[in-house]
Amino acid sequence: MKFRKTSCFVFSLLLSSMSYAQQTRQEVFMEDIDRFWIAYDSVQTTTDSLRQIQYIKELYTDKGTDGLKLFMKLRKYTPEVWARAIRQYPKFWRTIRPNTLVVKQKQAEILAAVERFKRVYPDYRYATIYFTIGALRSAGVAEGNTALIGMELTGGSPLIDVSEFPNKRIERYFKTQDIGNIIAVTVHEYVHTQQKEEGKTLLGQSIYEGACDFITELALGTTLTNSYLQYGKAHEAELKVAFKKEMLNTDYSQWIYNGSTAKEMGDLGYFMGYTICKSYYKNATDKKKAIKDIIELPYSDQEKVEQFLQASGYYKE
Repeated sequence: MKFRKTSCFVFSLLLSSMSYAQQTRQEVFMEDIDRFWIAYDSVQTTTDSLRQIQYIKELYTDKGTDGLKLFMKLRKYTPEVWARAIRQYPKFWRTIRPNTLVVKQKQAEILAAVERFKRVYPDYRYATIYFTIGALRSAGVAEGNTALIGMELTGGSPLIDVSEFPNKRIERYFKTQDIGNIIAVTVHEYVHTQQKEEGKTLLGQSIYEGACDFITELALGTTLTNSYLQYGKAHEAELKVAFKKEMLNTDYSQWIYNGSTAKEMGDLGYFMGYTICKSYYKNATDKKKAIKDIIELPYSDQEKVEQFLQASGYYKE
């Protein structure tokens, strides 16, 4: 009896150790990418739309990782959505394919970038990273301790054929993209997994998003080339005035997540949040604490968000 109790105790310790090891090991999953292209090749063998949907389901979504299934839930992806996108944009899919496969060669670089973020923010929590192929609805998204990267958008570059798209959203996005941006997008989404909540106003949500861009730059020691950041820097004076008038609004649809509807440039709230965070960090005497303040800011607490804005010194008055 004594032996059995000891054995059970030791076995429990082993299970605990295994569980702990799993929680403290950086995990990156990329197998969804190969599965997608297997399904894609099968879709090309038939013009029967129902059969195409079945191929996507059997070869891609049914076999997908937990990350792909979460991506489907968050972005309302279905086999029908993928099959339709493949039929609508054949030139796009043919030209983006090589770029989506490059990520497998960059795993060491991705892990190194995440480690650089962890050195910048020692209070980090481990997050799991999934690289998948979406249907053009999101380059990346985070939920809980999971970061999801859609390689059909993150893998974009100016050389990709976007002539089939009815609006200029993807063309504008790809214009400043290159394959190296995979690293920055991954860190951006990883930072999101560390944040506790989203904002409730334009100001709060802009800082929530812009914080990830600023912390990514800080961690990687580089300047991001996102189109909205480049546009924002060139038009900061007028954006600063316009943002101040609207920053307490709860409707931020004209500033954030409007890449498909903006006439000239979408997601400029990202730029404003990035600039406010950058100003906060610049004016802080304790830089380590400033990073912690930016990431752990309760973005839905309007009083705390306004205090953060005031401390940033971005608006002098």
